[in-house]
Amino acid sequence: MLDKIAMVKGLPVIIGLILVIFSFLAQFVPTLSFLTQGQWLLHVGIIIGLGGILFSDTL
Repeated sequence: MLDKIAMVKGLPVIIGLILVIFSFLAQFVPTLSFLTQGQWLLHVGIIIGLGGILFSDTL
């Protein structure tokens, strides 16, 4: 799996950024409000983004 991530070094950071933006937009849509309870989508996006920065340096 890390071999595929090594091909596109910025992919985890991009995925994390997309999750953070989606979390921000989901709070304004009433049908998606369940995604923002506890801000778990925001936290997952930040963890993936920071992990992507760390892995891109090592790969």
